[in-house]
Amino acid sequence: MTKNFLLAKEVHKSLFDSGFTIPVNLYEIFSCYLRGGRLHHGEKRTIKIFLGDEIFDVTLTSINFNRENYPTNKDIWQVRYSKNSPVAKKIREIFTAKKFFTFCATDVKDVFCLQANSACDELTLENLLELPTLTDTQENFVERLGLKKYRERNRINGERLKKNYGYCCQICGLNVGLFYGAQVADCHHINYFSVSLDNAASNLLIVCPNHHRIIHAANPTFDRERKSFLYPNGLEEILKLNEHL
Repeated sequence: MTKNFLLAKEVHKSLFDSGFTIPVNLYEIFSCYLRGGRLHHGEKRTIKIFLGDEIFDVTLTSINFNRENYPTNKDIWQVRYSKNSPVAKKIREIFTAKKFFTFCATDVKDVFCLQANSACDELTLENLLELPTLTDTQENFVERLGLKKYRERNRINGERLKKNYGYCCQICGLNVGLFYGAQVADCHHINYFSVSLDNAASNLLIVCPNHHRIIHAANPTFDRERKSFLYPNGLEEILKLNEHL
């Protein structure tokens, strides 16, 4: 059964006790994997999730708040279960020592997969989005992921920014491919794409491959006001190049 990435999130206490929320910007993609299509306001459905080697029924719900009292609020979709349910007990058994979980669709509608991860593989996802050509397997992955239009936008925005910066890293200022007569630069999503699905130029940085790997390995905080990365060890790197943030 094919697994199609939808969401990666940090493990919080609510995952062990009650469930998790689907981000609003995923509703369109998420609906493609539902037998009945998009949820209506206040609607509840039963979906199935694979967890380990077992399958469980859980509730997918659109919270039924009073729209007259909160006219500007968007619908809230959640995957729900009770604290003492079999699925909650299984989650506590598997996920306690893990930092992240991923939620994936399958090629069967209303059937999803919940997995524990030690790290969020955002870098792999970013690299997939940037590839000018994909193998058949990768193309299938991207199409099923519902990210074709996002990938196309990413490449347009990313290539424009790379040219604007002359394929130099905004952090160290170096064009690492120049000596070899090559154009080598990566696009990094400031707010991770796997969560934000944000391919706007305001969420992209042009970086060399070394800094790209370091950012994902060390997970520094980006300060938009100072235009700098603050690393867990106390090191701060201020962007040497910046024309668009």
